[in-house]
Amino acid sequence: MSREPTTVRPLGFEIVRYWAPVLLWVLVISTLSGDPFSAQNTHRFIDPILRFLFPELMPEGFRAAHFFIRKAAHFVEFFVLGWLTFIACRRGRATLWKSNWALQAMALVIVCALLDEFRQSFVPTRGPSLADSAIDALGGLASQIVLFVWYRFIRRHPRPEAPA
Repeated sequence: MSREPTTVRPLGFEIVRYWAPVLLWVLVISTLSGDPFSAQNTHRFIDPILRFLFPELMPEGFRAAHFFIRKAAHFVEFFVLGWLTFIACRRGRATLWKSNWALQAMALVIVCALLDEFRQSFVPTRGPSLADSAIDALGGLASQIVLFVWYRFIRRHPRPEAPA
């Protein structure tokens, strides 16, 4: 019985491999929560797209759509953060899902959401909002639910063969 050699990678490699995407995504979130992406500035990008897609849209509709798009961005940013953090906690292990990985991911999502809103209190065109932190946390929670369903019900471990 021949075995293939296994590659042992140093711990530092594993940390960088799984946690670098998390760190990069936190930097993306931090960038998006700065002045260039405040409500006063994003309307310049969002409104022309809305005008193209919905030429009959009234000013109230623009405000509502702009608000919805910005809140959806919060949700999606932290959905991705929750997903990446779960993958980093899992680190390619054979076990597909564990509750402590989901809880660790949620803890990081909540801490980042609160820190992000705190940081926004120092940006002149932004302001802190616990409602935004709640939307962020919901995005993180949604990612954990999707991962749970995926790993528990859709992609399961192959069952070991019974001895002959």
